[in-house]
Amino acid sequence: MSVRGIDRGVLPCYCEAMAANKVRPTLVHTILCDDVRQEAGGKFSLMGLFETISAGTFPALHPRFAIMNEWSGGRGEFLAKIRLLAPDKKTILSESEAKLSFFNETQRHRDISIRFNTAFPSPGTYWLEMVLDDEQAGLVPLPVQQVIPQTVH
Repeated sequence: MSVRGIDRGVLPCYCEAMAANKVRPTLVHTILCDDVRQEAGGKFSLMGLFETISAGTFPALHPRFAIMNEWSGGRGEFLAKIRLLAPDKKTILSESEAKLSFFNETQRHRDISIRFNTAFPSPGTYWLEMVLDDEQAGLVPLPVQQVIPQTVH
C-alpha cells in the first residue's frame, strides 16, 4: 500500500514501515492512585497516590482507583492489558486493555485504567500484571490489609 505525496511521488505507507520496524516498548513505571484528571493543556494530575489498600471488613469493596502505566522506547502498535490478579497470581479478578501506538522510540505513552467497585474477598497481596502483546511486561504487588477500627475517646 502506498500514498501519494504532495510532490506526486509515491511514499510507503507509514503503517507498513511501523510494522516492519516494530520495537517493543519498556514499562517505565506503574502508579496507583485514587483518581487521574487531564488538565487544560493536556497535563495529567494524579490524586491520592498509594501502595496499599486498607479495609475494616472483608469482603471489601474499593469504590474507585486508577492505574497509570507509562511506556517508552517503542515503535509500532501493541495491545496492552492490565490484569488484577488474586494472591495466587493465577486468578484474574479484572482486566482492561488498550491499544498503544508508537511512531518513534522517543515517544512516551500513558495508559490509564480506572477501576470501579473492585471486590477484594480477603486480606492478602494481590497483583497488577501488565501484559504487552500477550507477554508479561510487569508485575506489581498490591497489598490489601485489614485494619482494626479504633474508637476515639
